[in-house]
Amino acid sequence: MERDIGIYQDELSTEVMLDGFKLIVITKRMEKGEWSLSIQNEYGIATCWLEFFSTAQKAIEAGLMTIQNEGIDEFINTFKLAKVQSDFV
Repeated sequence: MERDIGIYQDELSTEVMLDGFKLIVITKRMEKGEWSLSIQNEYGIATCWLEFFSTAQKAIEAGLMTIQNEGIDEFINTFKLAKVQSDFV
């Protein structure tokens, strides 16, 4: 698993290449100093966490751990993601 870390104002992101697919783990600073977490696939579809993290590093680590535990298919299978989104509409 290759990682490329980019730091921006109030945002931290890490690119992950796994099995020929790219995911971007993104964390952004929220109003109260908490950090949000999302994982975006190469189609621009993002999976967003409902919980917040106390630091950017903890958010990034949680995203990377999820990719490692759940596998990349959870984030690149656009049919499955579209089905989950339609269940909420």
